[in-house]
Amino acid sequence: MKIRKLQLVGGSSFMISLPKDWISRHNLKQGDEVVLREFDEFIVVQPQLSGDSEIKVVVKNVPTFERGFLKRFLGSIYSLGVDKIVIEQEGVGKHITEISDISHDFIGMEVLDCTSNRVVLHIFTIPDFDVVTIIKRMFQILSGIMDEITNNLLLEKLDKEVDKKIHRYEIDFDRLYLLAVRLVNRGMKKIAVSDWDELRFLLGSRIIAKFYEEIADILFILSRYIWSYEREFRVEIHDFMIKLEMAFEKSFDSFISSDMGTIEEYISTVEGLSRIVQDSINANPRGTIVKELLLQICRMLESIGEISFNKCVREMLRQ
Repeated sequence: MKIRKLQLVGGSSFMISLPKDWISRHNLKQGDEVVLREFDEFIVVQPQLSGDSEIKVVVKNVPTFERGFLKRFLGSIYSLGVDKIVIEQEGVGKHITEISDISHDFIGMEVLDCTSNRVVLHIFTIPDFDVVTIIKRMFQILSGIMDEITNNLLLEKLDKEVDKKIHRYEIDFDRLYLLAVRLVNRGMKKIAVSDWDELRFLLGSRIIAKFYEEIADILFILSRYIWSYEREFRVEIHDFMIKLEMAFEKSFDSFISSDMGTIEEYISTVEGLSRIVQDSINANPRGTIVKELLLQICRMLESIGEISFNKCVREMLRQ
């Protein structure tokens, strides 16, 4: 914490000095404008950010170019909201095929330049995308996955074409999840500290995107081995999946809704589904692993309902 004394200037105005390291960190100079935002007893000072300012990072020491590490590494930088990634390292050009291939896993990322010791990747901003649009698309993909699993549960084994379709869903879903995280992080860079409602909304969006991502992971696991169980058990799961789909269809509407009754109905529905699964586990241990996976999905849907409920209460109090 830095302490500054107020100084009287011209008999009517007060002035304080700003720390030099803060000025340098934000590349400010004499005559530049800063933004003052008043919030209760605070005044927040921010640099004046232009809408088209580019965020660039330069990486000079990538520990390894092993594919798994490189994908996680670039994905982490991408999700932070960076516009340009410059890798300056001896011999990096030898790995351009791998880097270019990995870049296709991230929406908007392209290799723009490559030399033997330098690779430049740019992440193009897509102005029509916002975090709610991305979460809606994630919701649509999850609905498609649930539908494919439910519609094929009564077959003797998973159709190969359906398995390929679910795998394509998985790839699309991973790309969308990282884009959602990226948009949230970019949004948080732009808002003022005093914009608490916007900050809470972005954090809520990030959590819901994470819940959807974890539900997708569970469904992918489920789709891999549910057909190893006998038909009688799969009939039971099929009947539950129909109910789960109907509840899930309300999850996105719950998040964007400002109607307390709609949210309450949704929460009550998913809580009821949780009880059904728990009672089934207690009554019959057969297929407990599958039922536990379904119970995890129900609990995540309950958490989405709680986030939606809290958002609705904030909006009501603000009015």
